[in-house]
Amino acid sequence: MTASSAAPADLAADRARISSLVAAIGSICVVGLASGLTLPLVSLRLAAAHASAAVIVTLAALPALGTIAVSLALAALTRAVGSKALLLLAMLLSCASVLMLATPYAPLPWMLSRLALGVSAGVLFALGESRILEVSGDQARGRWTGVYAMTLTACQFAGPALLAALGADSRTPIVVAAAMHLVAIALLLRTRWHGSGTADSKSLRLRHFARAALPLAGAVLFFSMFDSAVLSLLPLYGLQVGLSASLAILMVSAVLLGDSALQVPIGWAADRFGRRAVHAACGLLTAAMALALPLGALATPAMWVALFLMGGAAGGLYTLAIVQIGDRYSGGRLVSANAFVGLLWGLGGLLGPLLAGASMQAFKPHGLLLFVAAGAGTVLLALRWKGRSSGAA
Repeated sequence: MTASSAAPADLAADRARISSLVAAIGSICVVGLASGLTLPLVSLRLAAAHASAAVIVTLAALPALGTIAVSLALAALTRAVGSKALLLLAMLLSCASVLMLATPYAPLPWMLSRLALGVSAGVLFALGESRILEVSGDQARGRWTGVYAMTLTACQFAGPALLAALGADSRTPIVVAAAMHLVAIALLLRTRWHGSGTADSKSLRLRHFARAALPLAGAVLFFSMFDSAVLSLLPLYGLQVGLSASLAILMVSAVLLGDSALQVPIGWAADRFGRRAVHAACGLLTAAMALALPLGALATPAMWVALFLMGGAAGGLYTLAIVQIGDRYSGGRLVSANAFVGLLWGLGGLLGPLLAGASMQAFKPHGLLLFVAAGAGTVLLALRWKGRSSGAA
């Protein structure tokens, strides 16, 4: 093959790779948009319908339960149906779960809607992340995973913004979210699929994953707890320390902005300077910024910097855990590993608010930030211990 004929072939391969990455990122990000939109929408609609507190809590927990349930069966489902077909089914299920909320509130249909969203999210996160990790390649895996994490956070943030702009009583936000699902489905249908997840029948067992990748599993679990606890409890913490309601809400926005803005630089740094070193730096920075707030940064301009860096560094713990899982596994084992990530994410979503709330009660008023610092410190110690063990070996 001559150089002139090789160049178009290389260009076509690069285009196909980028097309696959865009389709995979888009398929996950629309469910992020759906989650960010429907979480506050359901709460507002239930409050308007005078639903009981038990019903509100149950519907809030159902997506996490759906994610946990499907994660346990994902490897078998992928082998039976195929990665691309299963992704398309999950996209359709997510779209249907959003459209269900356009109907008047009824307990059973809405419960099924929330459960379906969790199931589809579990499938999309596991298979979509596996696709991103496989296609991006070793040299650019950190950067592409950073792009994915940045886009996902932006879509999650866009959900409440869309709801605020168009109104919680309007059906327009639901129609917009459903239309975005159809766009992502069209992108996925046009993508050539050569994933190895279905070709390799060997799956990874949970106990083997936990033993071989314990620090990475801990990082995923911590960020899931951080995400659910901070989004739900940080405004309450702001009010407890004397901030106004608007500033308390903006604290969450600063964390999300940092999470979104810093993932690409963190991914680039990991590709350039090494995964483990940057991963440990993210743990250290998360703990340091969480402690800086009660030690003097509150109600000062430094508070916004600390929240921004804390959100970015905490997100980096998850992003680089996913990157290193992609470095370590491939094929069916990668799909299984990402299914376990979904399982940990669901568990963290359930445990985070409970444990952080208990910490707030035990260590008033700064228990939430002490919980964050302790969790990040534990992940950092696990990463350093594993690094020393690997070096000794």
